[in-house]
Amino acid sequence: MLLSLSRKFIFVANVKSASSSIERALGDRAEIRLSQTKFGKHDGLTTISRKFGWVRRYVPYSEFFIFGVIRDPVDLLISLYNSHHKEIFDGLPHSTKGLSFDEFRQSWCEKSWQAKPQQLRFIDEHERFRVSHLIDFAELTSEFPKICARLGLQGVELPTANVSPAMLARNDLSAAQIRDIQDEFASDYDYIKNRPRVF
Repeated sequence: MLLSLSRKFIFVANVKSASSSIERALGDRAEIRLSQTKFGKHDGLTTISRKFGWVRRYVPYSEFFIFGVIRDPVDLLISLYNSHHKEIFDGLPHSTKGLSFDEFRQSWCEKSWQAKPQQLRFIDEHERFRVSHLIDFAELTSEFPKICARLGLQGVELPTANVSPAMLARNDLSAAQIRDIQDEFASDYDYIKNRPRVF
């Protein structure tokens, strides 16, 4: 999560959706930078609104440019599954080693906040903040430079960071598995189609 009072932007960091890359690219332009999950890196907009309501003393809520990245739910779940195969998760409850993808969906996803619908992350229940632009992860390369231009930043490179190991790919899933995910996350697919955009 990034919050800049001087440049008037907030970056809402979704899971497994280039948040580490964007934080590295823009982190030194933000007065507040939360880059670890335990400290609030992946806080949703409602939590950000509650924690940082005081910013209105310096910048009106309506003047913030608020953006994030949303990802196709199938690809997001595959990335979560792959990511939690890393050695740093060995022996921890959220390791996915030894789980089939179906077991991951039935047990891991049911318990984890990371597998909840993404759209919930981008809604402020306190009605202070409103997302200005959501990048479709599939369009990140073309849209990130536009975000930078909107923020008045030039020559910002988007690094590659926190890449998941290649354990499972989309073409490893059956049509039925993909259909089940698409049905469960239908609201996210609708949100992606109608996501807030400024360009």
